[in-house]
Amino acid sequence: MAEKHTEVHLTELNKLLQHEEADPEHLKELTQEIASDKILKHPIVVDEKTNVILDGEHRFNALKNLGCKRIPVIYVNYESPNIEVQTWRGNHQITKREIIQAALTGKKFPPKTSRHMIRNSDVLTHISSIEKRVDIPLEVLKSELEITELKNVKTAMNITLKDTLPFYARFLKTEVVDTPLIVEEKTGVLLDGYEAFQALDLLSAEKAPTFKVNIEGIALKTLNPQLRNLTKEAVLKAGLRGPKLPPKSFSVLAEHAKVNVPLRELLTTKRRNRKTLKVYNNTLELLYEGWPTPLVKLNSLSTNNRSVWAKLECYNPFSNSVKDRIGWYMIKEAMEKNELKQVLYEATSTNTGIALTSIANTLGIKTKLYIPKTIQKASDIFLEALGAEVVRLPVGLTVEAISQVNSDAKAEGAAHLNQFENDANFKVHLKYTAKEIDNQLKSLGLKPTCIIGGLGTSGHMSAISYYFKTKYGENVKIVGVQPSQNEIIPGIRRIETGMKWFHHVHFDQVIDVTQAEAVEGVIKVARKEGLLIGLSAGAVVHAFQRIANEKGIYVLVFPDSGYKYAEQFEKHLTKHAAEN
Repeated sequence: MAEKHTEVHLTELNKLLQHEEADPEHLKELTQEIASDKILKHPIVVDEKTNVILDGEHRFNALKNLGCKRIPVIYVNYESPNIEVQTWRGNHQITKREIIQAALTGKKFPPKTSRHMIRNSDVLTHISSIEKRVDIPLEVLKSELEITELKNVKTAMNITLKDTLPFYARFLKTEVVDTPLIVEEKTGVLLDGYEAFQALDLLSAEKAPTFKVNIEGIALKTLNPQLRNLTKEAVLKAGLRGPKLPPKSFSVLAEHAKVNVPLRELLTTKRRNRKTLKVYNNTLELLYEGWPTPLVKLNSLSTNNRSVWAKLECYNPFSNSVKDRIGWYMIKEAMEKNELKQVLYEATSTNTGIALTSIANTLGIKTKLYIPKTIQKASDIFLEALGAEVVRLPVGLTVEAISQVNSDAKAEGAAHLNQFENDANFKVHLKYTAKEIDNQLKSLGLKPTCIIGGLGTSGHMSAISYYFKTKYGENVKIVGVQPSQNEIIPGIRRIETGMKWFHHVHFDQVIDVTQAEAVEGVIKVARKEGLLIGLSAGAVVHAFQRIANEKGIYVLVFPDSGYKYAEQFEKHLTKHAAEN
């Protein structure tokens, strides 16, 4: 049986057609049974082309009697040779054409005339064999499908990124939202559809298809064995006041039932205020209201058949780098989860530390930052000027400081957001950075051929890969850049040092670059385009030069500017002068 024939859709009753009458006595008994259960246990089967009911006429009529507006449906192709029609009435013959004709004309057959069979693995069984258990509450089936603003929905449990991404990918690729939210009508607490909720948030949707229900009319299914005694009151409390429950603590539906709402209808219809006069209410607005960061054509690298574009993350206001995005989103999510404390500890090579400290300062929170010995001395000055406590550790890579940070944070009651493991790092780029690049290119009538970026935590390039591979498939090549063996390039590192998100997405190629090659990339752009970019951006330029074809649309992600790296530039220029 094709996969689509196992999907359950919530279809409006008034769209379906009957081909036979209902038996009054059986209908009365079934209506009473369903009303007593407060759920519909099984979907009905309907022809996908004509909306004619093939099995479940009595359930259909029972729901009408109970005031329901929708019914769970499994659609099948009635023309398939795997579906046969027989009859319960002796030797009487009946055809599929007669079934459809009876439904379309309203000249219905008597009760229990047709008997539909389906062949599965060469076994012919009654078509009800595909009607899997769904247990959909009548409260849901009686509810109108509404379009609700996401900001009015309150979540009672946390959601994992892993569970969300399949929904995000499906909505993005099909441009249809097929999973509704089920929301408690009085409080706005989300009861079901958590993955869809977060997927819509990551897609920057402002609204969601929603069924609003009275929680007293439904049964919560407890999914976590440790929460067997979870009550409805506890769920509402978690949604209204917190703390949030663990992921997959409860649900309403045994099976996700699908609707069909175009994604475009859930996005904002308002023209985005781009703050053209550059007036902001506070410095945090200066960050997220200032997006998108610019996408600029690099004419020195472009040709008649090749255009090269740079995504300039140095336009973020705090660290002048891409790390402002994750600093803001990690703090934002920690606040929403009530996990933010009065002191933040973090391992950083500079930019994340500046971003976190700057944003923490606006909230009255202190920071303590751990920096590898290999990072330029100027970083201490920047961070201390912002008020951070700086600890230099005898390690070569930032990631090697994590265990020390974890230990100290636990011992001293501080929060450790951990940019290397925090999914906010991935989500902020999925929600904003990747989509910005796509929309900016679309405004020019372009689609990217190749996107190149450095690998540090792997957050921004992994999210970009996931977005573009999901939307455009293999038409977009994703290239990562890492330092060559035994080389140090601030902000990027080698894959084997451990990257959380890199291995969950697809990169077409990873290119090794030396620090000297990275500096040469910086100098090339500076002297041709007038932009002094950072070392990891210089590495991206060098990688581009190594793989570029004569044709294509290339996007180079430049994480920061070059003004923090005077020591590395001085070393290179001094060496270059001596050699000449």
